[in-house]
Amino acid sequence: MRRFALAALAALSLTVPARADFIKNAAEWQRLGPDGQAAYAMGIYDVMTVVTADNKYTAARALGLRACGVSLQLKGAMVAQAINIFYRDHPEQRVATPFVAFNGYFERGACSPFINEARKEMGLPPMKSAPVPELGQQPDVQQPGQNEQQQNMQ
Repeated sequence: MRRFALAALAALSLTVPARADFIKNAAEWQRLGPDGQAAYAMGIYDVMTVVTADNKYTAARALGLRACGVSLQLKGAMVAQAINIFYRDHPEQRVATPFVAFNGYFERGACSPFINEARKEMGLPPMKSAPVPELGQQPDVQQPGQNEQQQNMQ
């Protein structure tokens, strides 16, 4: 029940501020500006770390993302920077939402070792391999119904 309440609160928090419409692509993302991007990015992170849909795969993803966030000491500006890097490095994905960019950078990249560890602890197979972003391309850190994307996670 607590997870549902947190997830609902996180999802609603994205729509409460004026002009905090659902961001559909990189152009709309850029119009948010640095502060708006940081807030929206942490909203994405918060939702992804609490929403499990009573599914062991999404639960493992949430656990792994939380462990990754703690390890990297993630802050909103860092998550936003990673989304910007993903859009820059994948121009073909600029039509996608920041959620897709988040997944491409964190879930399928920098945080995949943490997610795979959580999956292992839950008796699940590892995600299909995805390249981790190069060290120089990572954001600044303080320490050195299923769609196709969900099917690939399983």
